[in-house]
Amino acid sequence: MISITLWLLSIAGFWLLCIVTARHRKLFHLKPLTMRAERIYKTAGFILLGLALAGTSLMPNPVDGILVWFGILTFASLLISALLAVQQQHKRRA
Repeated sequence: MISITLWLLSIAGFWLLCIVTARHRKLFHLKPLTMRAERIYKTAGFILLGLALAGTSLMPNPVDGILVWFGILTFASLLISALLAVQQQHKRRA
């Protein structure tokens, strides 16, 4: 159960970091962000990734938890990358 929570935190963190870039916002037809909003999104994204790391301390062996965290980050980033690739293909067809 904790791994699912960590995975969701990681996905949310990567998503926030993803939409900070103008190219990705344009891909999803999102409004431009102000510099303050970009800074807030970046900070929130890193905080969510940090919370996911802190959540690994709840596992029986924290050292194994860090390895699990890296695995979770890998799959979360793959999901965000796949979402970007699908959206880009969809945009090219339209």
